Amino acid sequence: MNAVSAHHVDQSLPPVALIHGWGSSYDRTWRGTWLERELLAQGRTLIPVALPGHSPNVASARPEDYAEIADQLWRTLERHGCLDAVGFSLGGKLLLRLAADHPTRFRRLVIAGVGENLFSVENGTAVSKALFHGVPHGAPRGLRQVVDEALASGNDLSAMAAVICRPPQAFGEELLARITAGVLMVTGEDDEIARSSDAVTRSLPNGRLVLIPGLGHVETPAARAVQEYALTFLSEECSSPAPP
Repeated sequence: MNAVSAHHVDQSLPPVALIHGWGSSYDRTWRGTWLERELLAQGRTLIPVALPGHSPNVASARPEDYAEIADQLWRTLERHGCLDAVGFSLGGKLLLRLAADHPTRFRRLVIAGVGENLFSVENGTAVSKALFHGVPHGAPRGLRQVVDEALASGNDLSAMAAVICRPPQAFGEELLARITAGVLMVTGEDDEIARSSDAVTRSLPNGRLVLIPGLGHVETPAARAVQEYALTFLSEECSSPAPP
């Protein structure tokens, strides 16, 4: 996707990458939202991102082809210089990885729907099975919502299954300590997928945490409160990292 900007572009602030979660798309997560409109009204250039393996077109159905998914995402972002970014769920996890690997290339990050799940292996087998054979009776509400979103996304199912079943890549607190960007962690109080974001926030040199009462996982990016916190945080001035 190409970068999007309003008629007047504020050159004093970096572009903003908006990144969706597993099983969704830019259109379903960010297109037409209050946050998108307000960022454009401020003169920000937006970078709409489609995660690898998330397209209506046929993509690789081999999990091993997504083993370096963060690097694949980086190849989409690196030409845009220093960035601000908002990432939900898998998009947020990948942004934290990139900010650890390329600390001078990010100014501010808003990470939504990420907590203890950053440090654990995704249950790809269960999600993939539910994607193709239905969510089993009694499954957690969060699993059902995630699968429903994936089925409604229009993306290639085999590719999305491969992404969720990709080889795991360890992420420890030592990586978070390398992130120099300001990071706002936004988590729903009822998010049974992300769970607590306390440990992640404590490990970030410049991290803040906002907990939204009554909010679950899938609903997080669409919540007005989440978008308002994100806009306020991205609009604050801070020292931009030096160019690489």
